[in-house]
This record gives sequence, C-alpha cells and structure tokens, in this order.
Amino acid sequence: MEVPMLTRVVVWSIFVLAVAVFCLLRPQAARLFLGGFFGVMGLVVHGLLVITNPEGYVRFAEQALLPFYRQIGLFLTEPNPRAFGIVMLILEVTLAVLILSRGYWVKVGILGAILFLVGISPLGFDVMPNLLLAAALVYLLTQDFPRDAITMLRDRRSRRTATAVGNREARSTALSAHNNETVDLTRRT
Repeated sequence: MEVPMLTRVVVWSIFVLAVAVFCLLRPQAARLFLGGFFGVMGLVVHGLLVITNPEGYVRFAEQALLPFYRQIGLFLTEPNPRAFGIVMLILEVTLAVLILSRGYWVKVGILGAILFLVGISPLGFDVMPNLLLAAALVYLLTQDFPRDAITMLRDRRSRRTATAVGNREARSTALSAHNNETVDLTRRT
C-alpha cells in the first residue's frame, strides 16, 4: 500500500515544522529528541530496509529530482544496496551518538546531521522539508551543550529523588511540629 506523495510531504512537513519550533524553544530537550530520532531512523528504518528491502535504496535514488543526483545515487546504491544501507545505518547511529554526547562533539554531530539533511533533500519532494530541519539545527549550533544525555537524565532523576525525599522530610517535620503543638496544648489543660 503506497502512501500518496502529497500525504507524505504534508505529514513530514508538519513533523519537521514541529521539531524546528521545538529546537528554537527548547534547544536542550530538542537535542535529546533529535539524537534519539537519528538513532531510531538509523537502527529501525535502515535496519529494516537492509534486512527486508535493500533494493529500496536503488528505487529511492532512481526518483532523485536532479539528473546528476540520480547518477550519483545509482552509482552508490546499485553495486551493493545492502552495503549502502549498512553505511547509512552506521552514519545515522554515529550522528545520534555524537548529538547525545557533550560539548564539541555535539556540534560535530549537529553539523553532520545538517550536511546529511541538506544532502538527501534533492532526492525527492517528500524529503525537501529536511531543509527546514537543517535550518533549525543551524540554530542549535549556537547553543552550548556541556552535558551528555546520560548525565542529564541521571541528574534529572536524582533531582526528582531529592525532591521526593525533601517533600517527605517536610511532611515529617510538619507532622512532628503538629504533634508537638498537640502535646503542648494537652499539657496546658
């Protein structure tokens, strides 16, 4: 069941616009989302294509909008579509790991993602919205990412635990103070 081109373009455009706005409003969280997104795209999309339909890479290259892009795409995919798919899988997972890392390496990953998105955009109308996502990623290059994703998640979990412990202690202190007041009132009577 082939999804019509217009539907694919509209759905992808809406997704890309939402992610672009997310990048502008919440750069740290968007960076985590994009790292996960590239990881999933690499492992799931390319993984499934490599296993079930490596010829899909050739068909995708055949539909490139620009003739020279079509020639380059076919040159890269026709000899061994499965190997090409494995390279794409490794590339996207590597970008994901870099984007989820910290400091300089995040920017290397974001720059790689920008080049990747711009590079695949001429392959079809349905991937043209990638240019908007690439522009949003340019904004992320202006941000600082001093912590990696694992540290951010661990810190967030410890803050939640500390808050939960703090809330229990506050309730315990309030309850203790209330009990002390009750004891004082009992002694006065």
